[in-house]
Amino acid sequence: MGRLLFLLVLFVLPGLAPALAQPATAPQGRILCSPRVPPDEEWRVGSGFMVMRSVAEHLNGSAPALRLENVQQTAKAIPTLEFIISRPDGITANEWRAAWLEAVAYPADRTPGSITEQDLVRGTVLPPSPEDDRTAVTALFPALERGGWLPTRWQVVVFVCVDPNYDPGSRRANGKEIRAYAREPFFISTFKLSTLTGVLTVAAIYLALALATLQLQSRQIAHAQSTGVIRRGRSAAFWYAMRPTVIAQDSFGVCSLSRFQVLLFTVVVSGVYAYVMARTGKLPEVSNTVLTLLGITLAGSTLARVAEGTSIDTQNRLWLLGTGIVDPSPRLPRWLDLVSAEGEIDVTRVQALVFSLFAAGALVVNGTGDLANFSIPEQVNYLIGISQAVYVAGRALPHESARRLNEEVRALQDAEAKALHDPADADARQQFETARKGIGPTLTDVFGERFRAARLRQFKPGERVAEVPAE
Repeated sequence: MGRLLFLLVLFVLPGLAPALAQPATAPQGRILCSPRVPPDEEWRVGSGFMVMRSVAEHLNGSAPALRLENVQQTAKAIPTLEFIISRPDGITANEWRAAWLEAVAYPADRTPGSITEQDLVRGTVLPPSPEDDRTAVTALFPALERGGWLPTRWQVVVFVCVDPNYDPGSRRANGKEIRAYAREPFFISTFKLSTLTGVLTVAAIYLALALATLQLQSRQIAHAQSTGVIRRGRSAAFWYAMRPTVIAQDSFGVCSLSRFQVLLFTVVVSGVYAYVMARTGKLPEVSNTVLTLLGITLAGSTLARVAEGTSIDTQNRLWLLGTGIVDPSPRLPRWLDLVSAEGEIDVTRVQALVFSLFAAGALVVNGTGDLANFSIPEQVNYLIGISQAVYVAGRALPHESARRLNEEVRALQDAEAKALHDPADADARQQFETARKGIGPTLTDVFGERFRAARLRQFKPGERVAEVPAE
């Protein structure tokens, strides 16, 4: 269940989340601008709109007087263009600020004279009115994608509608007419293909990691199959290697929170980056927030490994394995490893994990629309950073259970040596029994299911297992 949920989050959300935020489409049958009154006629208030048939006739019978600059598609789910339009000489600054912008598009293979109203697709311009001499404009074209997979080529047309009798103090409606327009060719990539690119990127990265894990953890997988944790066979072994807990485990078979965070953000950022690149047709910029998230998790993972606190002494570990009290077989990573430490729930891990998931979800939902400007509240970044610092500090500090176990193992070894030296010494045997019975709870905290309680109860001074498999 955990595997399916993880794959659902990574593969499906990058495609669905942007689509959930699509705004309502604008009316397709007309633009909110009147035909221009011929120069030899007295100006009059027009109808306030042009039907697409009239728009097509206007495009077939006139030439563009304006030019669009830096036309580019954004990564948003709705086909969206960004460009810059400049005020022409024939329009005053006051008229420009009061002008109304409209946009349509038609297939690029149509030539002037052959454009029909069926070819025209209306767009929604944001902002509808220019702001200064050079205005950055965003135009949404919800109807441009028609169910295909491959990119298509279009001509975008932007109309500048001006009221010749503009009066700043008047709010008279229906006074704008077409003064000039611009026309520019562009390609529209499809949402389907962009989403598929992001999904395949995530799948390729994750599959490569799983195949590497399949080779590196062959002994652990064999143990899991022999104990019935997973079924036998290559297919079951492969799906076991696909588990995030298995990929993100450390050398002791524990699913590391810091490694899981690195895996999570690496996969999510890679998928979002590939989607944006396919959608816009260029290498996208990455916001400082994304770099901060990656930097925090990478630094946390590295520092956690460098600052690893006191663990079980090698001599004590070998003694526990040699006596058979601790199972020498590989440990299997679990989801519980992400939020637990020393046999209890670690709230600092819970906090770091929860807010990392929130940040990854926000990146999928919002980063796909605008990766270069993606941001999360600074407080969340601070909280993730603080959680990482506390987590690393906790790894650096001596572990109480490990320290206690080292002491108890040495006490048990000393008691064993005394009992072997003089088997008839009742005090020595009593000391051995006391040490043997008292070490159980600490072994449970440190080794968990690998601790063999039955073997400890039967353990006698000097007993060793016949063979200890190499770790």
